[in-house]
Amino acid sequence: MAGIYRAFIGNIQKYKYNKRFFRKSLAMILIMASVPGLIIGLSIYWIATNNVEEELQRLHQNQIKNRAANIDDQLAFLEMTVSHWAFDSKFDEKLKTLDFAYNYDTVQDMYRTILSLESAHPFLQKVELFLEKPRALVFSTERYTFLNNSSDIESYETLLKHDKSMFWTIPKPQGASNQGLSIVSKIPGGSSEPFGAIIATLNQDNLLKVLKTLTPYNEGVTMLFNDKNEWNLSSSGAAGSELDQALKQAYVTHQAELKDTTVNDAKPESFLFDFNKVSYSVSYGHFNRLGQTWVYISAAPLSSITAPVVSISKWILVISITGLIFALLLSWFVSRRIYHPVQRLLSLLAGERNEEVKDEFALIEKHWQHLSKETESMRNKLEEQVPILREGFFLQLAQGYLISLHENDMKERMKRYGWETENRQFIALMFQLTGFANLEGRFSPGDESLVTFAASNIIDEVIKEQYEQAEIINFHNFSIGVLLSFPSSHPLSWLENDLEEVCQEVIRAINRILKMQVTISVSKGIHNVKQIPHLFEEVRQALVYRDLLDENQIIRAEQLSKLNVLKESSYPFTLDKEIISAIRNGQETEAVELISQFMEELSANGSTEFMLQQGMLQLLGSIRYSSLQSGMNPVQLFGSVNLFEQLGQIKEPEQMLNWFQRKVISVFVQEMISRQDYHFKQIIEQVIVYLREQYMTPLSLESCADLFGTSPYTLSRAFKQITGVNFIDFLTNIRISNAKTMLMETDMKISEVADAVGYQHSYFNRLFKKYEGITPSQFRELNRKE
Repeated sequence: MAGIYRAFIGNIQKYKYNKRFFRKSLAMILIMASVPGLIIGLSIYWIATNNVEEELQRLHQNQIKNRAANIDDQLAFLEMTVSHWAFDSKFDEKLKTLDFAYNYDTVQDMYRTILSLESAHPFLQKVELFLEKPRALVFSTERYTFLNNSSDIESYETLLKHDKSMFWTIPKPQGASNQGLSIVSKIPGGSSEPFGAIIATLNQDNLLKVLKTLTPYNEGVTMLFNDKNEWNLSSSGAAGSELDQALKQAYVTHQAELKDTTVNDAKPESFLFDFNKVSYSVSYGHFNRLGQTWVYISAAPLSSITAPVVSISKWILVISITGLIFALLLSWFVSRRIYHPVQRLLSLLAGERNEEVKDEFALIEKHWQHLSKETESMRNKLEEQVPILREGFFLQLAQGYLISLHENDMKERMKRYGWETENRQFIALMFQLTGFANLEGRFSPGDESLVTFAASNIIDEVIKEQYEQAEIINFHNFSIGVLLSFPSSHPLSWLENDLEEVCQEVIRAINRILKMQVTISVSKGIHNVKQIPHLFEEVRQALVYRDLLDENQIIRAEQLSKLNVLKESSYPFTLDKEIISAIRNGQETEAVELISQFMEELSANGSTEFMLQQGMLQLLGSIRYSSLQSGMNPVQLFGSVNLFEQLGQIKEPEQMLNWFQRKVISVFVQEMISRQDYHFKQIIEQVIVYLREQYMTPLSLESCADLFGTSPYTLSRAFKQITGVNFIDFLTNIRISNAKTMLMETDMKISEVADAVGYQHSYFNRLFKKYEGITPSQFRELNRKE
């Protein structure tokens, strides 16, 4: 017996882990799980279908109310417009005495006025002016007609006898062109004795188009009529249909039932109506128009309203049944293969060892614990990277790269980095360091990022001692941004005073440690996170208004409009011309000195950085224009570099001056020299020939420069560079050489020789002795003896 029992238990244990048993069990579980799902799905179907149908009807009613309100507003606007016309000065008492045969200009003016009135509203089709005095006439945009028929006159005069100055009606003068619904306003407006009327007839087609929007379906009907049933408009036609008459009768019946009902005070505006085996959802309402009550009725078939629900319901049933059948089929198929990935997982966890796995879950648990440890290690490494990610996020936020995110997305990201965003106000500060060029060896070129990093650490230490939520943003260009967050309840006056003290402390620390000056711009407070990039752009732009004569400054961006930030500053045009002239003449050193004077004049009287930059940009434009005038291509001369963008990035005057010298003046002068070498060589050769031919006439450096189209300085420098001697010495050598020839070969007097070579007698004697060591007379005697 014991052996049989053990064999039976063993068979059961084997059967427990048998794959076929696993598949059958899994299939049964899937089938059992599908039945509750089907029950729940059907329940949801019936509940959701009814709710969706009710919601569609409710939305339909709201849509009709909104569109009816829109039509009511348009009619009210039309009434107000016509009322304004009646008070227009063109329709005053002067029309009583107007002679239409002779006052052509006035008639033309009235024609233009009526023409403009017709186009004042899309509902208007025609506007007519009826005048009873001095002679009954009707004026329109087509013509004006004197009324001779007494019945027509009586019809129009009936309008003037109406007890209201403005009212709706359908005028019925015989032969009149405007037989539609019209609004009539007596003129002049407010007068107790009107002598005319403005008759504005509605365009029934346009009005019907708008009325049809009350029934936004291809089926159904929309009606509009007044309570006295004097007129009737219907989307089915002017005469109306059987459905129109039935709807009117149903409306009257429903109104009568409401008068007898005292269940609630709310007045229903819809009911269901059956006509020709079709159920309609009928909505109605009233317009109060100048003492009249207009009724609109909108009837739409229920099938049109609930069509989406019916279609969706059918599809839900089809899909649900199909899904159930498909799930039953897949249950059998999936159960055969679902154990395969489990087996693969066990094989991977066991590795290459072929040991038999008795407890799969123990093996999975063991590896799960190992993976948990690795996950914890990765989490620690991620936490170490959070500060870097935080810095990158706020840098992108300040620079506007996250502007496409929604407000809630930005708040959610800031919460991840420990920031509170609800009921908070945000303030941005921008710190700009200046004076790097004056440190005199304390830092070398290229240390800008190092200096900015040191300043950001100083600011971080000072700011975070004072404020709980603060983020320091290093822009690596002597600019450091700070984003602060405060509760919305903090008063602005407290924030201003507190920020003033903190900014002063930062200025003192940077002055003491880095020996640099600081300009701080402070923004206004905002409550929306999405506005933070605009806040930083605002404080960045405010920095250009720093006073160049003030070393440390605090600028409040919101007060710039109240301050005289654009102080009067005249552009030094004289220095501009002198700079251009010096550059053209190749005087690089003088040009640099003139630019320095140029900047001093721009910076005088407390000028701002913005004004200095604008002046220097204008000077750069003048230099580029001068290069064009000199026959140089600025693109070839300066390369494809955007000089204006580079200059706009420079904040300090000293750096601007160095940049002009290296990037602009030196390049321009070198190009001028290289271009002028060959050109001046030709000019000097011509000058030498001219001097040899005209040495006997009064000559000077200035006269020769004017003659050959150059400046005295340029001619003197080129002459010295090419011939090796200056202009005066060369001319003197020519004259002395010719004088020596005359002294040796002629018997001319010394004074005659001096005149022949262009000198006065006394000056010639001194100059000859200076160059030859003896007087002209001694030279003649010495050479004749030889």
